Amino acid sequence: TRISQRVAMDSQWVDLLMKDRIANKETILIVEEEAYDAREAWAHSIGMSQAVHSELQTHRGQMQQAEISELRETDCKHQAQMVETLRVMGDMRREMG
Repeated sequence: TRISQRVAMDSQWVDLLMKDRIANKETILIVEEEAYDAREAWAHSIGMSQAVHSELQTHRGQMQQAEISELRETDCKHQAQMVETLRVMGDMRREMG
């Protein structure tokens, strides 16, 4: 029936959102680590002073905070989509019987 097809589609949508959320977090961690490693290698290769190294650490912290904020915003949107999808699925199940 159309309702059961819709429930199946919504279930797949929830699964995809969860997988996207996990993949996004993993990607962010990888990018952060690579960026940090690149900055560290650059700082060491040209013999930067401790002050510049500290500046890089501060910049890293600022970048992480910005990326964390973006991730939280994306996560919030995904959660809202999941809540709405689950609500619709519940409504459909109640209609079915």
